[in-house]
Amino acid sequence: MLRSSVPSSGVGTPTAARQSRRFSHMNTAGPRQVLQMRRLGLGRFLGGWMVAGPPSGARPSGMAAARVATTRAMGSTTGASASPSSRGGSAAPRVVVLGGGFGGLYAAIRLDQLMWPRGRKPQITLVDQSDRFVFKPLLYELLNGTASAEEVAPPLAQLLAPYPIRFVQAQVSGVHPAEEATAIDPAAAPPPPPHDAAADDAAGHVSLSDGTSLPYDYLLVALGSQPDSRGVPGVREWAVPFNSFEDAERVRGTLDLLADSGAGGSVVIVGGGYAGVELAAVVGERLLAGRRGGGGGGGSLSVRLVTPGSDVLEGCPEGQRAAANQALAELGVEVLTGTRVQALEAPAADGPSLTALPTACTVVYTPADVSSASAASSSSGAEGGAPPAPEQQQQRLAADLVVWTAGNSPATREARQGFPFPTNARGAIETEPSLRVQGSHVVFALGDVAVASSSSSPSSSASSYDPHPHQSQPQAQSSQSSQGVPPSQLPATAQVAFQQADYAAWNIWAAINGRPLLPFRYQHLGSMMSLGQANAAVALPVEVPPPLTDALRVSPLGPLLSAAGVRLGGGPGGSGSGGVTVEGPLAALLRRGAYLYRQPTNEQRISVASSWLRMGLEAAAALAGAGGRGSK
Repeated sequence: MLRSSVPSSGVGTPTAARQSRRFSHMNTAGPRQVLQMRRLGLGRFLGGWMVAGPPSGARPSGMAAARVATTRAMGSTTGASASPSSRGGSAAPRVVVLGGGFGGLYAAIRLDQLMWPRGRKPQITLVDQSDRFVFKPLLYELLNGTASAEEVAPPLAQLLAPYPIRFVQAQVSGVHPAEEATAIDPAAAPPPPPHDAAADDAAGHVSLSDGTSLPYDYLLVALGSQPDSRGVPGVREWAVPFNSFEDAERVRGTLDLLADSGAGGSVVIVGGGYAGVELAAVVGERLLAGRRGGGGGGGSLSVRLVTPGSDVLEGCPEGQRAAANQALAELGVEVLTGTRVQALEAPAADGPSLTALPTACTVVYTPADVSSASAASSSSGAEGGAPPAPEQQQQRLAADLVVWTAGNSPATREARQGFPFPTNARGAIETEPSLRVQGSHVVFALGDVAVASSSSSPSSSASSYDPHPHQSQPQAQSSQSSQGVPPSQLPATAQVAFQQADYAAWNIWAAINGRPLLPFRYQHLGSMMSLGQANAAVALPVEVPPPLTDALRVSPLGPLLSAAGVRLGGGPGGSGSGGVTVEGPLAALLRRGAYLYRQPTNEQRISVASSWLRMGLEAAAALAGAGGRGSK
């Protein structure tokens, strides 16, 4: 899962200057002042994965459809006015950003906030399929009711209202560079779009699924990731991914149905990385609350976490791994380590499941001893993992809901024929250290779809995607230096995309103004994970020398640190050498504070902070009322 952390040291301009420029620009008359108020949405590529919601070609209805039609019509007018004869030599460059996740949205906003020479500020267009920005690290809060949909997935029209950024809701079908098409990859170039004389001077065009196209002078590809079945049969048909707002709503609705049925059931979560552990903890806490409350059939529901590794969170800080194991055990989550899922099949007619949910299926898996032997005999590096074990060694488990968190892949992987840029075997676009695409002068890429080329310096590379290709490996690294992380160790997290957004915006500014580009430098700022409503584990990138750790434990500060949830070292009781981990309510507060800072706009920060404060006051009032009744 995409993740966030504490503030990064990005490039930018003073806040007061940004606010002054923003309001002065907003007072400028012109079509962009109208365009910024139009709602055209934002989206993602999901390949062929089964997801809830309208199909990719579906059009919005009602007022949203009217806004889309109006803005697209105005966009066509704007494109026509940008022809070589009418734009002139001093026309503003056109920057198109594909994708509105952490990388794309934050880069577009940052690009607008930079200080621009007169007449050089670009016309920024953000393109994506959905009408919401999804703050993925908070998707778990949707399941336990501690956050609303507006906090986790606010409408993009609301977020972009203060900025003169054009917003187009559409699915991208291809990119067509102009002069660079031959230099990049002529064989991979898709068929050109219909001729548009109004954009003959553009560096390229972006084709949309509705048949229209957008000219660009500079392009930023930030389409994010899509769920990856890892080649396991039946996953796309039966499992529910956990990668979008619609996925979270579907999981929450299925859990509601299971609880209301009172017939019991089984929830299986595949993947022992951050996403799987966080999801298992939230679901386990929800079911535990149902058992304690005596309603909803929570007592007969079971939660299992399946991972082929020897433990959950392999490769992550020891402190987080120990906190996760303790939390999962207390919540009654059964962890099946060394277990590899071989296939998902239709539910057996005489199976133990008493529900008739469409998500009910049969999990075919190999237990720990068989998985270990199979993995040892197979060749390493196969994307789908170990080959299937003999049928007599496979076991079957009935499940009412299977949530797949075992891996993601770049969104450009299945649509690579529409992106004529150099890619690696997994479909990630190869970039220079500056995040500029190899062989191009005007195209940049960041986040999950970008990977540094092998010729790049390890100390200054762009993001490398998915260093652990097996089912349950977390997309994170353990303790890393804050300087020069090798490309094979950079995780596909929100923290990386957030930092890259600053560099991408600056480098586009530099390319437009003829300034040198900056190589991306990743600063690891720790990692955070939720383990329930008031429980979390935050690993800080601080290495404490063992002598100092021992001294602090025996000092008067030792009990205070332990009571506050600060663990020095990685193992139980603080043993081992895993840096500093903060656990419990204090970690949950730190996590919430960091994610509040990560909100894309000040308006959204105020809205989220107000909501969280209101929920906190309501919880405090409820506790005070319960205490008063108990004392009578």
